[in-house]
Formats: sequence, C-alpha cells, structure tokens
Amino acid sequence: MHCYRLYFSSPFHIDSRGDAFHERTETFIHSDTLSAALLSAWALLEPLNIEARAKNPPFKVSSAFPFFKQHYFLPRAICTQTVKLQESQRQHAKLIRKLQWLELPLWKKSFQENWLKAIIADTKSHNEQRIKQNCLVFEHPVPELNQLWLEEERPRLAMDRITNSSSEGQLFHLSRVWFNSEGGLYFLAKFANEQKSGFEAALSLLGDSGIGADRSNGNGFFKVKKVEKAEEMPALRLANSGEMAVALSLVSPSQADQNGNWLDNDNAAYKLISRGGWIGETGVRKQRLRMFAEGSVFSSPLQGQVLNVNPSGKPNPVYRDGRGFFIATR
Repeated sequence: MHCYRLYFSSPFHIDSRGDAFHERTETFIHSDTLSAALLSAWALLEPLNIEARAKNPPFKVSSAFPFFKQHYFLPRAICTQTVKLQESQRQHAKLIRKLQWLELPLWKKSFQENWLKAIIADTKSHNEQRIKQNCLVFEHPVPELNQLWLEEERPRLAMDRITNSSSEGQLFHLSRVWFNSEGGLYFLAKFANEQKSGFEAALSLLGDSGIGADRSNGNGFFKVKKVEKAEEMPALRLANSGEMAVALSLVSPSQADQNGNWLDNDNAAYKLISRGGWIGETGVRKQRLRMFAEGSVFSSPLQGQVLNVNPSGKPNPVYRDGRGFFIATR
C-alpha cells in the first residue's frame, strides 16, 4: 500500500453530485473522481489500450482525505452514528453529528466502547484546540492551526458553447476551496502488474493540468509528494476476507459480492451516495448510480466493480470505478 500527498497551489471545485450546482463544492475528492482523472491523464501519456485500462484499471485508490503536517484524517465510520449512542451520551449528539473527520489514532479508538470519551475530552468548551472548523478532530491540541481550508465564491459568466460567447445575464457563482500550505489531501493506492511508474507519471501530469472544474482558469493544480518513510505512513492495513472492514472509497458491489454475508454483523452500517455528472463535451448525462459511501462498515471487504455509465444506445463506453478499497479497524 502506498500513500501520496497532494499540496494544492491553487483552489479547486469538485462537483460531487454532477448537478451543476456551482455554489457547492466538496472539500475532499471521491475515489471515482480521482480514478477517472488519473486514467484521463494516463491516456495522454500512453494512448494505446485506453479502453482496456479504463475497464480494468491497474490500480485501486482510496478517496483523497484531509491531512495537516503528519496528521492524517479519516471519515468517521457510519457505525459510530449518534443513533447508537447510549442514553447518557445523547446530550452530545448534536456536536458529534458535525464531526466528519477524525485523526487516525482517534479513528481507531472510535470502534471501541468508550470512543466518545476519547473524541470529546471536554464537551463544555468543545476543546477548540482539538476540534477545528466544527468537523476536524485532532488527537491533541494544535494551536498553530486555525483552519485547514477556506471556501470562497467567485462570480462567473456563463458561456454559450456553440457561439463561444458570453450568455447575457447568465451570471453564477463558483465555490472554491483553498487549502493550508502545510496541508492538503492524501490518498492510498495499491497496484497490479508493476504499474506504479506509469501511475505516478499520470499523477504528476494530473497535478500540472489540474483536477476538478474551471481548470482553464488555473484551478485544481497541485504538487505530489509520495510518502517514503515508514514512520510517516498512515498506520493502516488492508482488510482481509472475513474481518471487519471499513470502506475508504465509494463501492458498487459486484455480482460475486451480492452472494456474500457482509452485513451479518451488529456493527455493520452503511450510507448510500448518488453519483451522476456529464459526459465531457457531449451534453449527455451519465447514468446515475447509487454507491456505498466512504466510512461504510461491513463484516468482510467487498470487491466492487467498474461500471459503464454511458446511457443505453450511446457509443463509446464511459466507466465509473466502484471497486472497493477497504482497511481493517485494528
């Protein structure tokens, strides 16, 4: 398993739902978006076998999550949702619901019975040196950081794609995310058939060309740093078959997965997310797909699958990567 950090030199806009609601942007990158962007960059470097590579990518990636210096964050597992709190703890439910990201040591503790005490050390003051932006929870106080990211809105004028001229009166606002210079997003990857060098070349090209929307205006550029030292790697391991597994990617179960008993556990819990979007330069919508979200917990990891989301009858397949990237809880 390999880890890559993305340090953004410009803001980015990620439309997670594909509904062109420009005033809303994600603050992290889902695995299917990251996989598709990497494959597009790879196609520019190696034009041969594009469809075969897209249909069966020689890599698996997690979604890209926040980090600050050596602090890695993971999405809070669905099985720690507030409805499972003990009655004596439900007074903290409103605060806990906001906590989206847990630093890795706390994330591991969240699967223990006393996870609430480990995460919320002082609920009266909300421990502001540990909880940032009402959603990031550090294991220890971090006074040098106020905000890991900032969101802004910039006005944009809609363009007519046919005449390539501005559409009169069609003004909208585009939301963008700026990351702290000492932080950004990181993701985990694993490879098949010794394809790491090609993958890293594509990732470097992607950083120079940008990810997300509005790249022609300088958005989405980043520098890549591969984590080489073992002590700097997130202390995680891939989940084995038959053990409790947490999804770090979006997952679309394969036919083989549907025969498994991965929900046969009291701690199994999941959330569904809708994925859509447009096929580039066509004006055609992709088929909408429901997938398991990051943080979903199952009694065994799922394989997942890559699906063609081009509408029926349309030429040229368009693939969405729904393969699972699962890690163990211990």
